[in-house]
Amino acid sequence: MNIKKLQKPVCSLEILVHLHRNEKATITQLIKQGELNQRTTYSALGKLLDQELICHEESNGFPVCKYYELTDKGKPVAKHLNAVDKLLVQTK
Repeated sequence: MNIKKLQKPVCSLEILVHLHRNEKATITQLIKQGELNQRTTYSALGKLLDQELICHEESNGFPVCKYYELTDKGKPVAKHLNAVDKLLVQTK
C-alpha cells in the first residue's frame, strides 16, 4: 500500500479520521457528518476495505445496519492522520 491509494477518492482520509474519533459508523453517518458525496463515499469504503484498513459488521436487528470500523492495520494510519488534522486546524 502507498499514499497514492489513499488519496483517491479524497474522502478516504476523512473516513479514517472520523472512524478514529468515533470507533464505528454507518455509511449514513459518514456521509452526513463529513458532508460527503454518496458515490464517492462508497468508492472510498471499497478501497479502504480492499487495503484492509477498515472492516464492517452487520447488526442483527431490523433494519439491518452495516457498521464500519478500523482494523488493527488501519488504527495507526488513522491515528497519524488525526494528528495531522489537529495540526492543520491549529494553524488556521
